[in-house]
Amino acid sequence: MESPSTPSSSIAARWNPTDQAVDLVIDGRAVVDIVDPQKQWGVSPFARRFVRAAALQALAEYRGVLGDRDEKLSGTELEIAVCRACGDLGCGNLAVDVERTAEAVVWRQPHWSGTVDDDDEDDEPDANDPESLFPQVLVFSRAEYDAALADTEWFIAQLGWSRALPEAAGWLDRLRNRFTGLKDK
Repeated sequence: MESPSTPSSSIAARWNPTDQAVDLVIDGRAVVDIVDPQKQWGVSPFARRFVRAAALQALAEYRGVLGDRDEKLSGTELEIAVCRACGDLGCGNLAVDVERTAEAVVWRQPHWSGTVDDDDEDDEPDANDPESLFPQVLVFSRAEYDAALADTEWFIAQLGWSRALPEAAGWLDRLRNRFTGLKDK
């Protein structure tokens, strides 16, 4: 597969205070704003609602370090928008296929991650489907891409990010105490 080598899109990172997430911004628009303009399902994989380890794993994948990732993902898939509630692959996350060279990073073929193409399906794509809303090919300068990821890492390093998942019993007890405490007031 021959890839375009001339960067044609810009990429940067910015803090999104509404979603409490680091958004990757492509040509002036956040990825989640492109694929989910109604804010119904998608959020950046770098959302503060996910633990720091998950955000760092996503960042490593953006850098090409595959490590411990979901077995449903191919080696070239990169999740660009995830389930707003849990980020779980089974909920429906939007991905692109990524190709990295020394000079450029190419994102192509937006698709629902972890799914197998069904050739029997001849459905016309819906105009509001995130696969249709996102550009089919984006080419970024490798230096600009790496700078955006460095900025993302800086945001993740800031205070306020959960460092670990709460213990199930502890979390349930805290929730129970929160609601029980309301009755006493």
